[in-house]
Amino acid sequence: MLLSAVGMGAQSAKFSKFIRLLHIYSSMLVGVLLLFFAATGITLNHPEWQNKWGASSAQQKLQLPQALMQLHWSDDELQQARQAEQIAQWLRAEHQVQGAVLNFNFEPDEQLLELDFKRPAGYSAVLVALESGRVELSTEYAGTLALLNDLHKGRYAGASWKWLIDATAVACLLFGISGFYLLWRQPARRNSGVNTALFGVLFVLIAYLAALH
Repeated sequence: MLLSAVGMGAQSAKFSKFIRLLHIYSSMLVGVLLLFFAATGITLNHPEWQNKWGASSAQQKLQLPQALMQLHWSDDELQQARQAEQIAQWLRAEHQVQGAVLNFNFEPDEQLLELDFKRPAGYSAVLVALESGRVELSTEYAGTLALLNDLHKGRYAGASWKWLIDATAVACLLFGISGFYLLWRQPARRNSGVNTALFGVLFVLIAYLAALH
């Protein structure tokens, strides 16, 4: 019986050590990101603070390369998507057009192709006259603060950034849960910790109820 109790005690100590390491390293893993999301959460909550620092807009007239002018456009939407992507790759490589999200619209009667590149805090709109090869490129960038706010929301940031947001959220959950467990394991601080947590819940409820009136 004594050996069993000692074994359980050793396992409990190992588990507590694991939770302590999880608490420490989960906070270190997302420390910078947590600060980023906290700061941009404040700026998102105060749209009156928005500014146009770093904002820019530009219009360009380009000429489609001969190889792309020779593409045959049919009614097959899958083929249209592949050919639109070829033109998009040319714009990215030769004219530094950026955008994690790409939409296109093909007008067969007028032989016009519209490309819409969307990215955090900006977009590029492209109109291609396929017969003549004339390309009109308009680019808008809303500025650095708008970029940070859009990254906070994951707006047009692409799949990799959304995965990063999810990973950050999971790490924050692990940090919070492990912290609560470590506090619960300390009887001298348990009551004050639980009372603080209850106060936090009460504060959230009061703020919510006040927001309804």
